[in-house]
Amino acid sequence: DEQVTISPSQVETFERCGLRWLLSMAVGAQDGGPTEYSTMGKVIHAVAELAADDPGVSESDIAKRLDEIWDELDFRSGWYAQKQRETAEQMVGRFLAWHRENEREVVAVEEPFQVDLGRVVIRGRIDRAERDGAGRAVIVDIKTSASAVPAQDLPRHPQLGVYQYAVMLGAFERYGLVEPGGAELVQVGKGGFTAKVRIQRQEDPAADDNPKWTGELVDRVARGMANPIFEARINEGCRNCPVRNCCPAHEDGGQVTP
Repeated sequence: DEQVTISPSQVETFERCGLRWLLSMAVGAQDGGPTEYSTMGKVIHAVAELAADDPGVSESDIAKRLDEIWDELDFRSGWYAQKQRETAEQMVGRFLAWHRENEREVVAVEEPFQVDLGRVVIRGRIDRAERDGAGRAVIVDIKTSASAVPAQDLPRHPQLGVYQYAVMLGAFERYGLVEPGGAELVQVGKGGFTAKVRIQRQEDPAADDNPKWTGELVDRVARGMANPIFEARINEGCRNCPVRNCCPAHEDGGQVTP
């Protein structure tokens, strides 16, 4: 069988809709150009990396880094740049408050990983790998979007599940992290709904009724990606889908043949 390479984010996309994955990842129909959230993501991740590398980072250090990032961005209009800067500062404030109160040890930031299972290769990058008090790995994914993940989806959230599976497979063994201790979405954007970050936690797979669900998820998605037929599934992400006009599941869409 042909080897399939997947990433945690691709697994999440494919689980929602195979056709969207095909068009957005394989054909090149992306979710659009630079957006508010992609821009804010770059800002927050740069600040997060700075804060993790230097425990004594000051507010002036953060402000200087923000200035450097802003000089690299093109907002095309001054008023929009100012509006985004204010939003960025709010997100940075939320993140730093959480970071300074977080008692876990930060082990790795913006860390790429790869696990070769033979028929399947899992490749990705984590925002943060942390060590909890029991020595287990907690993978943190920082989100700047306006919407949070529905609570009922958290126990088997695909992206977080794949991160935890990668831990079990030894992706971060070089840091002494071999046992998953859960994974978290840290919502610093409007998805937090409050002045503080909103933590959305997934427990470790051992706490699930089926502790093997993460491996089964990866296997199912890998087989689906290798299949010549890609199913279009209506889901809550349809309203923002960049390939809706090509989708046969909607009245304004059309038939797609790979």
